[in-house]
Amino acid sequence: MIDDIRYLIVFAKIAEVGSISGGAEALGLSSATASLHLSRLEKNLGCALLYRNTRKLSLTQDGAGLLETARSMLELYEKGVIEFKQRSVATRDNLRIAMPALFINSDFTRHIAAFARDYPEVVLSIACDDSRNDIIGEGIDVAFRIGELPDSSLKARHLFVLPRRVVATREFLAGYAPPSHPRDLAAMKWIGLTMRPNLRVFRHVDGEEAEVAYIPGVRVDNVEASCRLACLGVGLAAPPNYLTDEAIRRSELVAVLPEWSLEPLKVYAVWPSNVSTSSIAYTLINRLYDAFSSRSLE
Repeated sequence: MIDDIRYLIVFAKIAEVGSISGGAEALGLSSATASLHLSRLEKNLGCALLYRNTRKLSLTQDGAGLLETARSMLELYEKGVIEFKQRSVATRDNLRIAMPALFINSDFTRHIAAFARDYPEVVLSIACDDSRNDIIGEGIDVAFRIGELPDSSLKARHLFVLPRRVVATREFLAGYAPPSHPRDLAAMKWIGLTMRPNLRVFRHVDGEEAEVAYIPGVRVDNVEASCRLACLGVGLAAPPNYLTDEAIRRSELVAVLPEWSLEPLKVYAVWPSNVSTSSIAYTLINRLYDAFSSRSLE
């Protein structure tokens, strides 16, 4: 049935233009393809619609009877395509993105702001949430995600890494025996993140690795909230370094087991696979990639 609709549109355009080659060109088809569609329509209907030779063509009686229906199909098709193109022109500079709330006060947002200034015709809609958005369900053009990605039909590009460390207040640490190894941290109170596993993998400067699983005493869905709670002595947290650098300089926090490091978190741009490479979404992705290439977030 769907094929017959396509064939009817081709038939109507050929009849309108007066030649197979002209109808094919108008529809962006090759003459061979248009001729094949016409032949298949005649075969499906069991009758001839056009008499044709190398110089001209004419409608048969059956063709004349079918032409009104075919013209209606052609009109609906052309009207729909024109309206879609007009809508696309009006909305092509709308861009919906999703980014972690963690990035609001970071270098990342400064790059988003620079993009907005350089493309004033683009209307940006930005969702800021440390939990992962449903890209397809929410109609998001580009999402920026932290951590490893599950297998999916979405496209992704690695942008940068987030170095991080375990931190706490001196007062909090005074309530426990001084830790000498990451395994000692398992018995301490942690501030967990609802979107991250309760597991940390440490690497020592000499190459030793240690995996620590813990049960959080407090769970939050915002990384900055975990950092603030750590500053208030609630427990251990592992935010990105740029969130804790100033607090460590002011002695509000201390790095726990500084000779042990955590694996940096990877940050990706993620988008639907059918987004055009000429779209404004790709322009944003490429700008951020160029800005952060071989760098971590500051």
